[in-house]
Amino acid sequence: MNEALPAGQAAAPSSARSGWWAVAVFLVLTIVSQLDRQMLNLLVVPVRADLGISDFQVSLLQGFAFAVFYATFGLPLGWLIDRYSRRHIIFAGVSLWAIAASACGLARTYGQLLAARMTVGIGEASLAPASYSLLGDLFRKDRLTLPMSVMGAGNKLGISAATLIGGGLLAALPATGLTFSGFGHFQAWQLALLVTGLPGLLLAPFIFTVRDPRGSGPVAPPREAGGGEGSGWGYVLAHRRFFCGHFVGFGLVSLCGYGLVAWMPTFFIRHFGLTLSQAALTAGTIALVASLPGAVGLGLVVDWWYARGRKDAHFIFYAIAILIQAAAVTGAMTTHSFALSVALLFVQQLLMPFTGVAAAALQIFTPPVLRGRVSAIYLLVFTLIGLGTGPSVVAAFTDFVFADDKALNWSIALTFATFGPLAAAFLLLARRPMREAVTGEATG
Repeated sequence: MNEALPAGQAAAPSSARSGWWAVAVFLVLTIVSQLDRQMLNLLVVPVRADLGISDFQVSLLQGFAFAVFYATFGLPLGWLIDRYSRRHIIFAGVSLWAIAASACGLARTYGQLLAARMTVGIGEASLAPASYSLLGDLFRKDRLTLPMSVMGAGNKLGISAATLIGGGLLAALPATGLTFSGFGHFQAWQLALLVTGLPGLLLAPFIFTVRDPRGSGPVAPPREAGGGEGSGWGYVLAHRRFFCGHFVGFGLVSLCGYGLVAWMPTFFIRHFGLTLSQAALTAGTIALVASLPGAVGLGLVVDWWYARGRKDAHFIFYAIAILIQAAAVTGAMTTHSFALSVALLFVQQLLMPFTGVAAAALQIFTPPVLRGRVSAIYLLVFTLIGLGTGPSVVAAFTDFVFADDKALNWSIALTFATFGPLAAAFLLLARRPMREAVTGEATG
């Protein structure tokens, strides 16, 4: 068994080769996690029809049911990540979510589908905090945003893969589904969900090819610092201005993003009259073309700005970016030009990959021994605000404010116009404590 690291001690940054290999593995696993997560967004129309449910009930499947369990189980997993093998925790989580994702295709009722989605959330809660913690050990602070952003591009690439693969599957499968002897009849949407878990089962073992600088043995628990800062919650409360700005700001950015992604294919169907496969191809292509250049570009810009002395670059940059997104989405939702709508949504998707920027700022600010727990708390708040409420906010505007399915475009526009400026205001709250923390480390 490897010797435990002293409390608070970070492992020395590893070689560039091993660091970028870890990024590649995490990128692929993030894509798979989004594939499992987002496939349902494409299947709103057939799932509604077969299960007899409303937009709001669908939104609970898309967001809340997954998000509550993802966020809640992230807290104990964060504690484990700071003390035990990060690779083993990721392997177990990937295996669990893959099995649960396929189980979604076996659901015959709304309750069964809801339960399977909750289980997917439990499994996926392991990946982000463990990967953030590992990358924080593998890269220097002034070079951390780019690898975090590349890994974060997996979110958008996974969304693209889900829409493109799902559209292809639904086009290839018989519209009436298939019947298997001994198993009964499966609708086309059930078959599409069944296959989404297979990549995770195949790829989970690759996590053991990633080098963990901390080793595989247990880590000595940190001693309590003054004010209870030795615990994750104690540290967050002691630095509440930073974490309030970071958690809530990026959470509201996520609310806007998940609200759009969850309903974009349905928007194209209702507003422009596209077929399901056409809507899938359009939404998937926009995200696919914009995601990787956007993530890499944002990471390079923020790292460059940070290295040249702008220590709050992560927050200034994204406060500006979300305001531009709000304007672009409002235009895309209200125009009657399909080409202009697609162009404006491309701009928004180019500026959306924020997870690398948010994760890098968090790892820079947080002591290494607390990264797993603080990342889990971040994901709790961020996920409940973003994924937990984003799809439902849009659906609530549609069902309860406009009371008209055809007003979906106005619901999406209203979501960005309301929460985009609010997100920018919260992000700017974190600027000063970020500058002070980095300067203090540099001088002291």
